[in-house]
Amino acid sequence: MPRPQRSAAGYRLYSPEAFARVRLIRGALSIGFTVKELGTILADHDRGGAPCRRVRSLAADKLAAVELQLRTLRLWRRELRAALADWDHRLRNTPRGKRAGLLDAFVVAHPKSAERGSPLLTPNLRKSKVLREERKCEK
Repeated sequence: MPRPQRSAAGYRLYSPEAFARVRLIRGALSIGFTVKELGTILADHDRGGAPCRRVRSLAADKLAAVELQLRTLRLWRRELRAALADWDHRLRNTPRGKRAGLLDAFVVAHPKSAERGSPLLTPNLRKSKVLREERKCEK
């Protein structure tokens, strides 16, 4: 953004173009563009380039990532619903004060889920040493 001019009283004076750019940036951020991506796109635009195909390509990649996340979350929801139904049954049949082994039962019933991990885990946590060690022990 170019530096705004100043009024006699020291207030910043922004041009209509500056407001339009801020609206564009906010809109792009709201649909998943990163500040870094926008910096590259806007720099290309400001040099007279036409980054439209890059914008379109980035948006398509973002949509594909969202679709994958939605599929993952739907799968997770199904697994949680099934686990809760199983756990309700186990709890009804377990004497009060005794362990029902809920998580143990889930891991046995859904071994791939335990290996895959939650979609809420960050990529760094999924790749963590602890998880790698757990996988080694399973083999």
